[in-house]
Amino acid sequence: MGVATAIIGGGAMGAAIARGLIQRGLLDPGDVTIVEIVAERRAALTAELGAAASADLGNTAAAAELIVLAVKPQNFADLAADLRPRVDGSALVLSIMAGVTLKALREGLRNDRIVRVMPNIAAQVGRGASVWIADRGVTAADRSLARRVLEALGAAIEIEREQLIDAATAVHGSGPAYVYLLAEAWIDAAAAHGLERPTAELLVRETIAGAAALWEATGQTPAELRAAVTSPGGTTAAALQALAEFDIPQAMQKAITAAVRRAEELA
Repeated sequence: MGVATAIIGGGAMGAAIARGLIQRGLLDPGDVTIVEIVAERRAALTAELGAAASADLGNTAAAAELIVLAVKPQNFADLAADLRPRVDGSALVLSIMAGVTLKALREGLRNDRIVRVMPNIAAQVGRGASVWIADRGVTAADRSLARRVLEALGAAIEIEREQLIDAATAVHGSGPAYVYLLAEAWIDAAAAHGLERPTAELLVRETIAGAAALWEATGQTPAELRAAVTSPGGTTAAALQALAEFDIPQAMQKAITAAVRRAEELA
């Protein structure tokens, strides 16, 4: 692709983006510079990815055609003050900062060639999900570039109403934590019934991965797949009956509502 890219922030998500773009062949290591203030982290990223890593925000951003903002939201005000003189519309800006709206990005950078993205942690292994929206200054070519970048990390879904990002954040951004919470309890229950913990962890992990793969392969709904594995009077039916008293659908509704509310508060 040959696009000079500056990734501002070398944390988990910044590194995941760099890794995805390079490993999927979308960019060469020489196309990417990661801006990171911690020297040890810069050295580790360069050793792993072969990309340049620098503490020099200004010159790195000025030379970039694509700038990815992968810092903590609370650092945006200071970052914007440093970045604003270097962002004159010549680069597409892609922000993954949670809660920082297009309006805040536009006003902070005085630029509207911006894409706001909510990815999730599975981007680290190329199986993430990203929901994104483009600001008014984004061209058709910019959209194509943003889509290719995000698809290197997994699934990418463009939306037209920014308010939906809060709901998406609650669903897929926080979603891996819901799976891991279930997995923790599942493993504990297995261990309580005598399975060694490493065995329990392997069985639970592979069951989750296999169930997701089957869902993807068949295109059936979760309800259809659940029915297919539940024989009347069998062990699965007994387990589901025991779970019913906890009203998992209502608990999930409450969880998503709480996450949406918090996302709105952060905006």
